[in-house]
Amino acid sequence: MKSWRVIGVLVLIGAEALLYGYSYPFFSLALEKRELATWLIGLNASLAGAGILIIGPALPWLIDRLGLRSLVAALFAISLLSFAAILAADHIVVWFLARFVMGACFAALWTTTEIWLNGVVDDRHRGRIIGASGTLYATCQFIGPLVLGGVGVSGSLPLVVAMLPLAVGAVVALSIHSAKGEVEEEEGLGDTKSLKFALSVAGALVAAAFLGGLGETAMQALLPLYGLAHGVGDAGAAHLVAIFSLGEAVLVAVLGWMADRYGRRFTLLTCSILATVTSLILPFAAGSTLTLFPVLFLAGGAISGIYTLGVILMGQDFRGRKLALVSTGFAMAYAAGSIVGSTPVGYLIDLFGPEALPLSLAFGFLGLTIFLSLPQRAAQTTEIAAPPLAFDNLPDITFDLSFLTEPAPSLLHKRKPVDVEEAKVGYFHVRDDRERQERNLEEGFRQRAAEVARRAAERYQRGANGLESLQAY
Repeated sequence: MKSWRVIGVLVLIGAEALLYGYSYPFFSLALEKRELATWLIGLNASLAGAGILIIGPALPWLIDRLGLRSLVAALFAISLLSFAAILAADHIVVWFLARFVMGACFAALWTTTEIWLNGVVDDRHRGRIIGASGTLYATCQFIGPLVLGGVGVSGSLPLVVAMLPLAVGAVVALSIHSAKGEVEEEEGLGDTKSLKFALSVAGALVAAAFLGGLGETAMQALLPLYGLAHGVGDAGAAHLVAIFSLGEAVLVAVLGWMADRYGRRFTLLTCSILATVTSLILPFAAGSTLTLFPVLFLAGGAISGIYTLGVILMGQDFRGRKLALVSTGFAMAYAAGSIVGSTPVGYLIDLFGPEALPLSLAFGFLGLTIFLSLPQRAAQTTEIAAPPLAFDNLPDITFDLSFLTEPAPSLLHKRKPVDVEEAKVGYFHVRDDRERQERNLEEGFRQRAAEVARRAAERYQRGANGLESLQAY
């Protein structure tokens, strides 16, 4: 059952990635055949990309109310119904509404399946499995457009083909039952209902997610323009993006293995350093494909690895509701970086030329490297283990120590308030009288303490005698 939970969640991730890679070119090409304006096609894609920002704030609440199994199955089912709505009512309004709902569902599936996978894997293999899931996601996302090329974009066939893996995803999600205690709820976390609190405990991971989304989107969107500026043709510019994406698909699994072998935070810092270095040397490698392709390959793996290592660290450091909150904030930060990434970098390219692309990314990743290099404060808990008993089979002996907390009858219950006379002879007379009475009280308490110690010694001796008798017997 444990292995099926891991395999089942990986199947869900693959189905989600397949539909993600399938739906983007499908909607663009299908709407283009309807002779829709280009800006409307772009708006349709933006509705899908902004899904995580719409559903993100409510996602922890939905996970808390429905549970991961029911929520993921519902998200697959709603996506299936979105395609069915287009099949039933072929109207432009339905296309836009369905795309919005579908984009929100895919964004929620992206986050919930990561949370689910983090909850079912053991910490010893966390890096390898999550790294492999990143490779699986990239592979299935690559297969999606190939499937679309085989079925085409006209008629009802592409809609029916899209509904099949969504139906499989809903069934698989319902078949995965969580083991008791597999995802632990943490207590004493403060206001875990607040997303702000969850993000405050993972500031470095949120910063890494934002820069990872910014860097990945900027490279994929603006790298062809960078290649054209350096004399590369249209086909060569497309190859640059392909090499960058290949690094994402291949190296993320290697980085997952490194995370388990050499440490997760060390590997995240290594990815940040590698992303900084490859961005800095990209202008010097642009003159030859022999140097440019390896640099882009490493850059793709390093930038994508920042996101993957962030997911691994979240699963290592957080559990239960807190994991859901931090994962949602992490995904929202990545989406925010993806949305705003291309615009400011493109503006810098207009101002300073094509080299602004790698240099601006290098500046951002350098800041992340410095931030990750700062010493982290961690709360340390010292546990004191009780020594083992010499006689395991002896009965429990209970000592009545209640007298230690009982007030002394003679001194506390019967003691009257101390009356201090008003000054009749002068200040020194009053002070001497108060000090004398305080000394009497102190002497009384010392006598009481001595009595308590004597009675405790007698009880201890009786207990020791009883233990010796029991051992002799």
